[in-house]
Amino acid sequence: MILLTSMALHAQAAWDLNDVTYLMPLPQTVGGDGLLRLESPARGGALLPVAMVNQLPVLAIDRTRPEVNSTLRVMAVRIDPCFPLPTPQSCQRQIRLAWQPIEMNRRNEVETVDAALHSFYVLQDWEFANLLKEIDAWKARHSVNTKYMPLQVHPAWAAEKDSSPALADFQKIILKYAGVQNFSRVTAMVLRGNGDMWAFAGFEPRNNKLELLPIPRLNRLSQSFINMAVPADHFSGGGISPIPKGADTFNNIAAESIRMGEGTEDTIREEVRAAFRIENPKFFNPENMDCVSCHVAQPAIHWVLNKRPDLQVEKLWSQEIYGNPKYDLKNTSVEIWNTQQIRALGYFGKNVAISQRVINESAEVADFINRITAPK
Repeated sequence: MILLTSMALHAQAAWDLNDVTYLMPLPQTVGGDGLLRLESPARGGALLPVAMVNQLPVLAIDRTRPEVNSTLRVMAVRIDPCFPLPTPQSCQRQIRLAWQPIEMNRRNEVETVDAALHSFYVLQDWEFANLLKEIDAWKARHSVNTKYMPLQVHPAWAAEKDSSPALADFQKIILKYAGVQNFSRVTAMVLRGNGDMWAFAGFEPRNNKLELLPIPRLNRLSQSFINMAVPADHFSGGGISPIPKGADTFNNIAAESIRMGEGTEDTIREEVRAAFRIENPKFFNPENMDCVSCHVAQPAIHWVLNKRPDLQVEKLWSQEIYGNPKYDLKNTSVEIWNTQQIRALGYFGKNVAISQRVINESAEVADFINRITAPK
């Protein structure tokens, strides 16, 4: 009976995780790669105009702005039928693109810089419906199978990487629906210090100028996270600034986890509960949760799981942890334990880096699309 129920649930998921979130391949070269760039011809002009990007803080201070701009690539694509704008009760149809600079490392291998942009593009209802039809047709043309697969480098191009015909065909669809004409927001994660400080901010275009947005829970215009831990299996030397206050915070773990020893068990339990809730899109969304808490929840959880297994927090807070049996929610990230790996979706160096929050959100998006596309 359990097996039949599981099979029935999987059969219902016509749209799966890799149908709503697309992780691009790490390219084989820099310069001659097949990934989308800032000035790729898109809807109404450039995909993300350099003139806009130049108004943002430079993503990494040890690289010049032209160097960063020329190597920024779309490393992931997300489609979302119900982003909570302009009000929490609204459903804004979107395409979102995750960008990272790429470079050659000392071993002559392509890797990413630990910084990112996240650009947003708004679609009308009918445009989003057409986008779904085009993606369906694309899957049929290239015999793409995503059924009950965990989120990963997309199976359509995992083997052929950036020379894949399926990738080139998919990117044409994205360029048709996203571009400067419907660009609505960009968020930035910039790398500072000795690669152990990250700053976050969001911007909206107004009259060709980017204006800073307040960060949820803070009413501030930027937020940062510092973690100087060596090795990166704990938290040390900084934490979240400014810290969010009130419920659903894990400021103590993220600042100096070494202090969370004997006698702090109650604090650890409450803070890991907060992190589990932050990863759960049924409790929070990007419009009511601050940037750093979203990005750092995963390593905070894994620090507790690895360092304090005696607390059995997964059993204690099982009701707070997101679950959805229709999808494989396994995390395929290489270094999920790394407390300096706070990438939401993309790569950490040359390793896949996906946050559990993104996986969970993808399941919710797939559920929503399956509902609105179900035969009437």
